Amino acid sequence: MTDPTVPHTRLADALSSVSERIDASVDPSWDGLTGVQILILRRLSGTERMDRASLALDTRTARAATVPSLASLMQKGLVVESEDPVGSYLHLSDGGRALLLGVRTARAEWLEQAARQARPPVHGDDPSMTQPLM
Repeated sequence: MTDPTVPHTRLADALSSVSERIDASVDPSWDGLTGVQILILRRLSGTERMDRASLALDTRTARAATVPSLASLMQKGLVVESEDPVGSYLHLSDGGRALLLGVRTARAEWLEQAARQARPPVHGDDPSMTQPLM
């Protein structure tokens, strides 16, 4: 068990707390998607193409969970399956990229608001914020 008084443990706990708060605040931006669907979109955003088997492996989800989630994302127009000489592959549609951009924007807005409300406030032009941590 890790010692909660160790600075790194406290930092990890604080980062988890901030991440949970951001996730809760941007939940409406996900437009009702499930956790597996969100995971699929995030994984596909980091690649030009991915086949179904690789997606299931990469998301560490069973095929039984991946198939209906992927079908729903395709029906919503967020993911597209294309074919080329190498085979079929999945990629984000323009709608999928737009949804992820909306979530990213909502996250940035949450962080900006939190920085303004911090005491003392955190400003983007604060030179101490650009110094290396180590």
